[in-house]
Amino acid sequence: MHRKSTTTLPMWAAAILSLVGVMSVRGVPNRVSRQAVDTSNIPDDQFLCLLEGNCNLNPEPPSPRCTCVKWWNCRDVPRGNEGGIVAVVDVRLDAACPNDANDVCCDNVVEAQPPTEVPTVQPTQNTGCGRRNEQGVVVNFKGFSDRQAQFGEFPWMAAVLRQGRTGVPEYVCGGSLVHPRVILTVAHHVRSEVAGTLIVRLGEWDFKNPSEPIPHQDIRVSRIILHPQYVPGDQYNDVALLLLADEAVLGSTVGTICLPPPSQSFDGARCFSSGWGKDIFGNRGRYQQILKSIDLPMVGHGQCERALKTSPRLSPNFFLHSSFVCAGGEPNKDVCTGDGGSPLVCPMPGDPTRYVQAGVVAWGLGCGQAGMPGVYASVSQASEWIRSTIQQNTGFDLRLGK
Repeated sequence: MHRKSTTTLPMWAAAILSLVGVMSVRGVPNRVSRQAVDTSNIPDDQFLCLLEGNCNLNPEPPSPRCTCVKWWNCRDVPRGNEGGIVAVVDVRLDAACPNDANDVCCDNVVEAQPPTEVPTVQPTQNTGCGRRNEQGVVVNFKGFSDRQAQFGEFPWMAAVLRQGRTGVPEYVCGGSLVHPRVILTVAHHVRSEVAGTLIVRLGEWDFKNPSEPIPHQDIRVSRIILHPQYVPGDQYNDVALLLLADEAVLGSTVGTICLPPPSQSFDGARCFSSGWGKDIFGNRGRYQQILKSIDLPMVGHGQCERALKTSPRLSPNFFLHSSFVCAGGEPNKDVCTGDGGSPLVCPMPGDPTRYVQAGVVAWGLGCGQAGMPGVYASVSQASEWIRSTIQQNTGFDLRLGK
């Protein structure tokens, strides 16, 4: 029933990663170096070549004339668009290159550095929460056909990783940045974890490739705090906070999501969830390399409970606890295995340009079944505890913005 999300690499894969030196910790005590994290269920031979770094070493170019390069090294990619976008890549025409979403088929190659930004260092306010970059950051990708998010579209999105015994990071679950030092996620995925072995990755987009124009941030977790009324098994109040050893550096690809007041209802809203979970339920499903997003309708509590009761996996006497909210029920559109802990965000009432977190992906009965909503831990129900815990541990009052 629960959306499992932990992926452990086979021993032979871990050994190869160790040999090729994927992990190299910097001298900074609480931050760790950039590294690729492969979460896909792909054939062993393809996984092996990815780990060894020799996949398509000499790929056939898409045309006799072009060369596969990063889009910022191609004169042919359109430049100078509005809204901070410096390039537009049409994946149907330009990105016919293997292995990296940032590669394009280019006839006019030029040496250039990737675009950069000036981050906001050690922010003290939360007034900029919930800012979605709908067109992406720096680059806008056209022609995505599989619900991929734009680069930097959801700056609050976090990946929770476990540092394995071999030094290879393992994907645990999703999360959201609610304060520069605090991640919100589900309790059932982290309650058995050790804080010192967890790393939170922010600003990530494509897990397989570390060549994104704005680097992601990896920050160690210093403490795991479960909701005091969390009930294992039934998963009531299924929320937890991860305190980070260092503050995240906020910028265009890393930002906080807004929290709702305790009484806020999202019934009738159309919201978004994002994550790297599987595309379909079961063993045939594959974890996503590029962050995906889906739009989902919120479903009322009573309607959701009635729908869940129709499943043979639940008793007719099943009741949906008040600490849950629901969304979805549309065919082939749902969060799935691996999305646990990921945020469900809705437009802010009165300001649709900003977003507020309504739920945390908790559990569901399969993925994408018509008429069967997914179940999320309610953020409104937990918001007072979240705010007071943040204030106690950071001295920051989200309501006052200081």
